[in-house]
Amino acid sequence: MELNLRRNKRGVDFKPPKDNHLVLTLAYSMLPLIMRTMLKIKTVQVEEDDLVRLRQLEGQRVVLTPNHPTHWDPVVMFQFSKLFGEEFNYLAARELFDRASLAWLLQRCGVYSVMRGTNDRESFRTTVDLLTRGKRKLVMFPEGLTCWQNDTVMPFHGGVALFGFWALEELAKKGPPPPLYLVPVSIKYIYVRNMQKEITHSLTMLQRSLGLSLGHLSLYEQLRKVGEAVLASAESEYGVRPKPDANLNTRIQNIKELLVNRIATGIGVNLKPDQPLADRIRTLINTVDQIVHEEPQGPDYKIDLHHQRQEQVKPFYDDLSRVLRFIATYDGYVRETLSVERFLDTIGQLEREVLGKRRKQGPRKALIRIGEPVNLADYFDRFKKEKRNTIEFATTQLESRVKKMLNEMGRFTVPLEKLSP
Repeated sequence: MELNLRRNKRGVDFKPPKDNHLVLTLAYSMLPLIMRTMLKIKTVQVEEDDLVRLRQLEGQRVVLTPNHPTHWDPVVMFQFSKLFGEEFNYLAARELFDRASLAWLLQRCGVYSVMRGTNDRESFRTTVDLLTRGKRKLVMFPEGLTCWQNDTVMPFHGGVALFGFWALEELAKKGPPPPLYLVPVSIKYIYVRNMQKEITHSLTMLQRSLGLSLGHLSLYEQLRKVGEAVLASAESEYGVRPKPDANLNTRIQNIKELLVNRIATGIGVNLKPDQPLADRIRTLINTVDQIVHEEPQGPDYKIDLHHQRQEQVKPFYDDLSRVLRFIATYDGYVRETLSVERFLDTIGQLEREVLGKRRKQGPRKALIRIGEPVNLADYFDRFKKEKRNTIEFATTQLESRVKKMLNEMGRFTVPLEKLSP
């Protein structure tokens, strides 16, 4: 069913799914080439047992909830839908649809928009409608943020569970609510050949830009020195003078907090200091997105003022990008598991910060695991009595299962020790 394009009361242009089997078939045919050449992803692998687990839910209402380590995870899930032999729907941030040609393609491949952090009524209504009808599986990324770390899972947002319970409320009007499954999905990227040449090249480029010469050190020591230099430069830029006894983690955390507070002050948002950092960053991203993408209504003067406001907040995207690059960064991420994957995760963050662009390293394969689902119908009576606690409980279960699978997939990573200094 094709939904009509509508405009929310807040002036947000909603992009509904416009499922088109012909366009989807053509996109599927082009996908392997795009993945190999543009994303350097050679293949997507999933174990047969996991496929069987998902096929057991045939005909049921299902939300697939992957972790979100990179920007190309939706492409991996799109390829997974092809492997699985079913067409999915996908919920994506509204800014992804800003290019008209891309929006046209995405909508016909089953993707629809949501303006994060707003009461996006049309998107919410569409999500509940898709879950109520249950004709297609729905893909949603509960982290809502990309941390660019292969082994890190950011705190899950409760919106996925809430949408599921809203759908059950609609279904309960006609009788006992049927099962509605949240299915944990873990994505992990593994390099399929020796990456020493790429690592050495990246470290050389970073050192050259920073005025360093560290070739006599081990690969890990070179990476650490580069990271320290980048941190010191950021501290200098923002006028931060760390205490002499401050360790790297304290200094990194101070920069994160400084950036978050700087952005909050600039856009006039009051944050709760006791909130987790990821939640505060979500609030800031949602607020900036809302201001930039909202289409104001009213007299010309009011519209002009809003356009001025939009231009004022756009520069904060740079600060938001920087804090996102470091949101999950801590001293020890590489050292605690000396793998090529973690090493290149960190190199990529540093490349984006120092060189302005991170290189897509590869070739890689994307591993997918499917975990035991959470049936929200089992908690529906509890939800009616304790909405917030029940949402938090279901979300925590989902998050822990994704983390567990991701940890188990660590056995596939490549030890850094196999590479020479």
